[in-house]
Amino acid sequence: MASDRLVFKLWDANTASSDELIGSMVFSIKELIACPGPTFNWINVYGAPLGYSGENTQKMNNNPELASTWKGRVLV
Repeated sequence: MASDRLVFKLWDANTASSDELIGSMVFSIKELIACPGPTFNWINVYGAPLGYSGENTQKMNNNPELASTWKGRVLV
């Protein structure tokens, strides 16, 4: 089944421990295709608050619409 969602996941890179999912960004494929030319935009990254773990934390990091904490911005 096709979807209009394109999800980018932002990970940290740890050498001493496993990498962690920091947050996600969701784009509309239809909006990307309809864009008239190359553009650059700052996109906010949202995820779970620092210092927490568990099922709800994973849900927030994988689904920015459920997230409660701003993690930063990425230029795309």
